[in-house]
Amino acid sequence: MPAPTTRSAPETPSTPAARRPLLRARLAASRLYGRLLMRRPPADWSAPHADGRYGPAEPADERPVTLLMLGDSLARSFGADRPEETLGARLAQALGDRLDRPVDLRVLARVGATTTGLRRQTARAARLRPGLAVVIVGGNDALLPLPIGRSARLFALLLGRLRETGWQPVVVPCPDPGHAPGFRAPARLVGGHRSRRLARRQARAAERAGTPLAPSSGPEFQDRAELLLAPDGVHPSSRGYAEHAARMLPALLDAASRLPAESAPAEPVSAVAAGTSAAPTA
Repeated sequence: MPAPTTRSAPETPSTPAARRPLLRARLAASRLYGRLLMRRPPADWSAPHADGRYGPAEPADERPVTLLMLGDSLARSFGADRPEETLGARLAQALGDRLDRPVDLRVLARVGATTTGLRRQTARAARLRPGLAVVIVGGNDALLPLPIGRSARLFALLLGRLRETGWQPVVVPCPDPGHAPGFRAPARLVGGHRSRRLARRQARAAERAGTPLAPSSGPEFQDRAELLLAPDGVHPSSRGYAEHAARMLPALLDAASRLPAESAPAEPVSAVAAGTSAAPTA
Protein backbone atom coordinates (compact mmCIF):
# COMPACT_ATOMS: atom_id res chain seq x y z
CA MET A 1 0.00 0.00 0.00
CA PRO A 2 1.14 3.58 -0.57
CA ALA A 3 2.51 5.55 2.36
CA PRO A 4 0.03 7.96 3.89
CA THR A 5 2.57 10.69 4.40
CA THR A 6 4.02 13.34 2.11
CA ARG A 7 7.75 13.01 2.27
CA SER A 8 9.72 16.23 2.17
CA ALA A 9 13.17 16.52 0.69
CA PRO A 10 15.84 16.14 3.39
CA GLU A 11 17.35 19.31 4.72
CA THR A 12 21.03 19.66 3.79
CA PRO A 13 23.65 22.39 4.27
CA SER A 14 22.91 23.52 0.71
CA THR A 15 19.16 23.94 1.38
CA PRO A 16 18.30 27.67 1.11
CA ALA A 17 17.70 29.14 4.58
CA ALA A 18 14.29 30.46 3.51
CA ARG A 19 13.09 26.94 2.72
CA ARG A 20 14.27 25.22 5.89
CA PRO A 21 11.33 26.19 8.14
CA LEU A 22 8.89 25.05 5.43
CA LEU A 23 10.66 21.70 5.05
CA ARG A 24 10.63 21.17 8.82
CA ALA A 25 6.92 22.02 9.00
CA ARG A 26 6.11 19.59 6.18
CA LEU A 27 8.10 16.83 7.80
CA ALA A 28 6.39 17.37 11.17
CA ALA A 29 2.95 17.40 9.51
CA SER A 30 3.67 14.21 7.57
CA ARG A 31 4.85 12.40 10.70
CA LEU A 32 1.72 13.48 12.59
CA TYR A 33 -0.49 12.37 9.71
CA GLY A 34 1.27 9.01 9.59
CA ARG A 35 0.63 8.46 13.29
CA LEU A 36 -3.06 9.31 12.80
CA LEU A 37 -3.52 6.81 9.96
CA MET A 38 -1.14 3.98 10.83
CA ARG A 39 -0.76 1.74 13.86
CA ARG A 40 3.02 1.41 13.48
CA PRO A 41 4.33 4.21 11.23
CA PRO A 42 8.00 3.71 10.23
CA ALA A 43 10.64 6.01 11.61
CA ASP A 44 12.59 5.83 8.33
CA TRP A 45 10.75 6.26 5.01
CA SER A 46 13.74 5.55 2.77
CA ALA A 47 13.60 2.82 0.10
CA PRO A 48 16.43 0.92 -1.64
CA HIS A 49 17.94 2.59 -4.70
CA ALA A 50 17.53 0.10 -7.54
CA ASP A 51 18.29 2.11 -10.70
CA GLY A 52 20.64 0.30 -13.06
CA ARG A 53 20.94 -2.28 -15.83
CA TYR A 54 19.31 -5.69 -15.46
CA GLY A 55 18.88 -8.76 -17.62
CA PRO A 56 21.08 -11.56 -18.97
CA ALA A 57 24.85 -11.23 -18.82
CA GLU A 58 25.17 -11.97 -22.55
CA PRO A 59 21.90 -10.91 -24.21
CA ALA A 60 21.03 -12.10 -27.70
CA ASP A 61 19.74 -8.62 -28.50
CA GLU A 62 21.93 -5.85 -27.09
CA ARG A 63 19.39 -3.05 -27.59
CA PRO A 64 18.39 -1.88 -24.07
CA VAL A 65 14.78 -1.40 -23.04
CA THR A 66 13.96 1.35 -20.56
CA LEU A 67 11.68 0.40 -17.65
CA LEU A 68 10.32 3.36 -15.70
CA MET A 69 8.60 3.12 -12.30
CA LEU A 70 6.20 5.99 -11.66
CA GLY A 71 3.90 6.74 -8.74
CA ASP A 72 4.05 6.33 -4.98
CA SER A 73 5.66 4.08 -2.38
CA LEU A 74 4.55 0.85 -4.07
CA ALA A 75 6.35 1.82 -7.28
CA ARG A 76 9.26 3.03 -5.14
CA SER A 77 9.21 -0.34 -3.27
CA PHE A 78 9.15 0.98 0.26
CA GLY A 79 9.31 -2.08 2.52
CA ALA A 80 11.80 -4.04 0.39
CA ASP A 81 15.07 -4.90 2.14
CA ARG A 82 17.57 -4.76 -0.73
CA PRO A 83 17.72 -3.16 -4.20
CA GLU A 84 17.43 -6.50 -6.02
CA GLU A 85 14.25 -7.26 -4.03
CA THR A 86 12.37 -4.14 -5.14
CA LEU A 87 9.42 -4.36 -7.49
CA GLY A 88 11.27 -2.47 -10.22
CA ALA A 89 14.38 -4.68 -10.02
CA ARG A 90 12.34 -7.89 -10.08
CA LEU A 91 10.33 -6.71 -13.07
CA ALA A 92 13.45 -5.49 -14.90
CA GLN A 93 15.29 -8.78 -14.38
CA ALA A 94 12.31 -10.93 -15.35
CA LEU A 95 11.63 -8.75 -18.41
CA GLY A 96 15.27 -8.89 -19.51
CA ASP A 97 15.36 -12.67 -19.11
CA ARG A 98 12.19 -13.11 -21.17
CA LEU A 99 13.23 -10.69 -23.93
CA ASP A 100 16.90 -11.74 -23.80
CA ARG A 101 17.78 -8.04 -23.77
CA PRO A 102 19.26 -5.59 -21.24
CA VAL A 103 16.75 -3.51 -19.28
CA ASP A 104 17.63 -0.07 -17.90
CA LEU A 105 15.58 0.61 -14.77
CA ARG A 106 14.75 4.17 -13.71
CA VAL A 107 12.67 4.76 -10.58
CA LEU A 108 11.08 8.23 -10.46
CA ALA A 109 8.36 7.19 -8.00
CA ARG A 110 8.35 8.88 -4.60
CA VAL A 111 7.07 7.79 -1.21
CA GLY A 112 3.91 9.75 -0.40
CA ALA A 113 3.24 10.87 -4.00
CA THR A 114 -0.29 11.72 -5.10
CA THR A 115 -1.57 12.03 -8.66
CA THR A 116 -0.41 15.66 -8.57
CA GLY A 117 3.11 14.40 -7.84
CA LEU A 118 2.77 12.05 -10.82
CA ARG A 119 2.53 15.17 -12.99
CA ARG A 120 6.12 16.11 -12.07
CA GLN A 121 7.33 12.55 -12.65
CA THR A 122 5.67 12.49 -16.08
CA ALA A 123 7.40 15.73 -17.02
CA ARG A 124 10.76 14.16 -16.10
CA ALA A 125 9.90 11.03 -18.07
CA ALA A 126 9.44 13.12 -21.21
CA ARG A 127 13.20 13.86 -21.12
CA LEU A 128 14.22 10.18 -21.02
CA ARG A 129 14.53 7.55 -23.74
CA PRO A 130 10.99 6.09 -23.87
CA GLY A 131 10.15 2.47 -23.23
CA LEU A 132 7.86 0.82 -20.68
CA ALA A 133 6.35 2.75 -17.75
CA VAL A 134 4.68 1.09 -14.75
CA VAL A 135 2.25 3.49 -13.05
CA ILE A 136 1.02 2.86 -9.49
CA VAL A 137 -0.63 5.85 -7.79
CA GLY A 138 -3.79 6.86 -6.00
CA GLY A 139 -3.53 5.41 -2.51
CA ASN A 140 -2.50 8.73 -1.02
CA ASP A 141 -5.25 10.53 -2.96
CA ALA A 142 -7.74 8.15 -1.32
CA LEU A 143 -6.33 8.66 2.18
CA LEU A 144 -5.96 12.44 1.94
CA PRO A 145 -8.96 14.79 1.64
CA LEU A 146 -8.52 15.19 -2.11
CA PRO A 147 -11.36 15.14 -4.69
CA ILE A 148 -11.40 11.68 -6.30
CA GLY A 149 -12.91 12.99 -9.54
CA ARG A 150 -10.11 15.52 -9.96
CA SER A 151 -7.46 12.85 -9.30
CA ALA A 152 -9.07 10.54 -11.86
CA ARG A 153 -9.23 13.22 -14.54
CA LEU A 154 -5.61 14.20 -13.96
CA PHE A 155 -4.59 10.53 -14.09
CA ALA A 156 -6.23 10.10 -17.50
CA LEU A 157 -4.52 13.27 -18.76
CA LEU A 158 -1.08 12.11 -17.58
CA LEU A 159 -1.59 8.66 -19.06
CA GLY A 160 -2.21 10.34 -22.40
CA ARG A 161 0.92 12.45 -22.04
CA LEU A 162 3.04 9.38 -21.39
CA ARG A 163 1.77 7.78 -24.58
CA GLU A 164 2.27 11.00 -26.55
CA THR A 165 5.95 11.08 -25.53
CA GLY A 166 6.51 7.49 -26.68
CA TRP A 167 6.02 5.50 -23.48
CA GLN A 168 4.06 2.24 -23.27
CA PRO A 169 2.39 2.43 -19.85
CA VAL A 170 1.21 -0.42 -17.65
CA VAL A 171 -1.39 0.67 -15.11
CA VAL A 172 -1.83 -0.91 -11.68
CA PRO A 173 -5.14 0.49 -10.36
CA CYS A 174 -5.18 2.14 -6.96
CA PRO A 175 -4.75 -0.48 -4.19
CA ASP A 176 -7.35 -0.84 -1.45
CA PRO A 177 -6.02 0.25 1.99
CA GLY A 178 -8.78 -1.85 3.52
CA HIS A 179 -6.55 -4.88 2.91
CA ALA A 180 -3.69 -3.39 4.99
CA PRO A 181 -4.06 -4.25 8.70
CA GLY A 182 -1.44 -1.63 9.57
CA PHE A 183 -3.92 1.16 8.90
CA ARG A 184 -6.28 2.23 11.66
CA ALA A 185 -9.93 1.20 11.21
CA PRO A 186 -11.24 4.63 10.06
CA ALA A 187 -8.53 4.86 7.40
CA ARG A 188 -9.36 1.36 6.15
CA LEU A 189 -13.06 2.14 5.99
CA VAL A 190 -12.96 5.57 4.36
CA GLY A 191 -9.82 4.98 2.30
CA GLY A 192 -11.13 1.63 1.08
CA HIS A 193 -14.32 3.14 -0.33
CA ARG A 194 -12.49 6.06 -1.97
CA SER A 195 -9.70 3.87 -3.37
CA ARG A 196 -12.18 1.52 -5.06
CA ARG A 197 -13.87 4.49 -6.74
CA LEU A 198 -10.53 5.80 -7.97
CA ALA A 199 -9.35 2.36 -9.10
CA ARG A 200 -12.46 1.92 -11.27
CA ARG A 201 -11.90 5.28 -12.94
CA GLN A 202 -8.19 4.58 -13.47
CA ALA A 203 -9.05 1.22 -15.06
CA ARG A 204 -11.55 2.88 -17.40
CA ALA A 205 -8.95 5.46 -18.42
CA ALA A 206 -6.43 2.70 -19.17
CA GLU A 207 -8.97 0.72 -21.19
CA ARG A 208 -9.92 3.78 -23.26
CA ALA A 209 -6.23 4.40 -23.97
CA GLY A 210 -5.60 0.76 -24.88
CA THR A 211 -3.12 0.46 -22.01
CA PRO A 212 -2.50 -2.93 -20.32
CA LEU A 213 -3.81 -3.33 -16.76
CA ALA A 214 -1.90 -5.26 -14.12
CA PRO A 215 -3.60 -6.61 -10.99
CA SER A 216 -3.41 -4.70 -7.76
CA SER A 217 -3.00 -6.20 -4.30
CA GLY A 218 -6.00 -7.99 -2.81
CA PRO A 219 -7.21 -9.62 0.40
CA GLU A 220 -4.50 -12.28 0.18
CA PHE A 221 -2.05 -9.67 1.48
CA GLN A 222 -4.17 -9.26 4.59
CA ASP A 223 -4.63 -13.02 4.96
CA ARG A 224 -0.87 -13.62 4.71
CA ALA A 225 0.27 -10.36 6.31
CA GLU A 226 3.19 -11.86 8.28
CA LEU A 227 4.76 -13.11 5.05
CA LEU A 228 3.71 -10.55 2.44
CA LEU A 229 3.71 -7.27 4.39
CA ALA A 230 6.53 -5.24 5.92
CA PRO A 231 6.59 -4.58 9.69
CA ASP A 232 4.34 -1.52 9.28
CA GLY A 233 1.50 -3.79 8.11
CA VAL A 234 0.84 -1.50 5.14
CA HIS A 235 3.57 -1.88 2.51
CA PRO A 236 4.66 -5.16 0.92
CA SER A 237 7.70 -6.99 2.22
CA SER A 238 10.41 -8.26 -0.14
CA ARG A 239 8.35 -11.44 -0.53
CA GLY A 240 5.25 -9.35 -1.18
CA TYR A 241 6.99 -7.45 -3.99
CA ALA A 242 8.05 -10.78 -5.49
CA GLU A 243 4.40 -11.82 -5.67
CA HIS A 244 3.42 -8.45 -7.12
CA ALA A 245 6.08 -8.80 -9.81
CA ALA A 246 4.97 -12.31 -10.80
CA ARG A 247 1.37 -11.12 -11.19
CA MET A 248 2.34 -7.98 -13.12
CA LEU A 249 4.77 -9.58 -15.56
CA PRO A 250 2.15 -10.72 -18.14
CA ALA A 251 0.86 -7.15 -18.54
CA LEU A 252 4.45 -5.87 -18.85
CA LEU A 253 5.19 -8.41 -21.58
CA ASP A 254 2.00 -7.34 -23.35
CA ALA A 255 3.20 -3.73 -23.28
CA ALA A 256 6.65 -4.81 -24.53
CA SER A 257 5.03 -6.39 -27.59
CA ARG A 258 3.59 -2.95 -28.45
CA LEU A 259 6.93 -1.12 -28.50
CA PRO A 260 7.95 0.50 -31.81
CA ALA A 261 9.83 -1.72 -34.25
CA GLU A 262 13.21 -0.15 -33.46
CA SER A 263 12.91 -1.04 -29.78
CA ALA A 264 10.49 -3.99 -29.78
CA PRO A 265 11.71 -7.56 -29.16
CA ALA A 266 12.72 -9.42 -32.31
CA GLU A 267 10.03 -12.09 -31.81
CA PRO A 268 6.58 -12.03 -30.15
CA VAL A 269 6.67 -12.41 -26.40
CA SER A 270 4.36 -14.88 -24.69
CA ALA A 271 2.59 -13.32 -21.71
CA VAL A 272 3.26 -16.15 -19.29
CA ALA A 273 4.56 -15.31 -15.84
CA ALA A 274 8.18 -16.20 -15.22
CA GLY A 275 10.44 -16.28 -12.15
CA THR A 276 11.20 -12.97 -10.56
CA SER A 277 14.63 -13.39 -9.02
CA ALA A 278 16.54 -10.24 -9.76
CA ALA A 279 20.24 -9.57 -9.94
CA PRO A 280 21.55 -6.47 -11.72
CA THR A 281 24.10 -7.12 -14.42
CA ALA A 282 25.67 -3.75 -13.72
